[in-house]
Amino acid sequence: MPGDTLIHANSGDSIRLADTLFQGQHMPALPAYDGDSSISNAWLFWIGISIVILIFLFRPLLWGLIKRGQYKKLREEAVEDVAENYDNYDTLLASYNSYYRSLSPLLRQRFLQRVTEFRETKQFKYIDITPDDKMMLLISAAAVQLTFGLDKYLLEYFDTIYVLQHDYRYGTYNVPFMGHVSSNGIYLSWDNFLRGYSDDTDGDNVGVHEMAHALAYVNFTAEYLEDEDDDFKKQFREFSKVARPIFNSIQGGTTNFLGDYAATNYNEFWAVAVENFFEKSLQMSIDLPELYSAMRTLLRQDPLVADKGVFPS
Repeated sequence: MPGDTLIHANSGDSIRLADTLFQGQHMPALPAYDGDSSISNAWLFWIGISIVILIFLFRPLLWGLIKRGQYKKLREEAVEDVAENYDNYDTLLASYNSYYRSLSPLLRQRFLQRVTEFRETKQFKYIDITPDDKMMLLISAAAVQLTFGLDKYLLEYFDTIYVLQHDYRYGTYNVPFMGHVSSNGIYLSWDNFLRGYSDDTDGDNVGVHEMAHALAYVNFTAEYLEDEDDDFKKQFREFSKVARPIFNSIQGGTTNFLGDYAATNYNEFWAVAVENFFEKSLQMSIDLPELYSAMRTLLRQDPLVADKGVFPS
């Protein structure tokens, strides 16, 4: 997107590994208790230290159990919500989103459940625009479309989505923005969002574009370990083995249907490639077959086959 930006500390295809806590450290020996109160206090001190260390060591496990409980509740609520509002949601998404229209009834059910889950994890803030319930549903659907083949699809690092009416100014940039992603949240201009879904063959979809940035941000920039997708990150390395040379060739002057904006930087190449993967699938599969195959493997779906090649997990 012209004017689009993603504040990104990494190149997009590099992986930063977290340090291991307490590596190489050993607990000191505990003093024997002989009835002296100072020794008793020492015991209490070291027991306290041990508990703190255990909490740190087992924090991922404890947090995982908590998150699984939250996910289960969220999923149950989503199932109920879709059961009560299926006709309304189905009609609305089918009117705007051709990707959704192509799905079987079974996958539409799964898609809508993910949409309602995603929507409930976000706070939508409206800037100089009148709120509309369909905004939340359609924007959430853009995220689900991108992540429909992935196990992690809530983009949890982002709890706020900002919706503006038109192009807008951001920071010190002198060009108008249609959308952007930063540590503060996901920003989208509604006019451009709707225009992106009005023509699903032009390779221009600001909703999918910004959600692609958000997915990369979660996995490579945010350092929010609970939402990282290890499988996605591993496969992204393989994707970049194909994508990087194509990006480099565009920067070197080679032209292809992805356009000049894809040469801006690797982050923009990624987002533009995602847009075209969904909207110019056939052309990408013919002109850039290795890139199409790598994207298909990375996102675990194929827009060219029935039901996008996505099956319920």
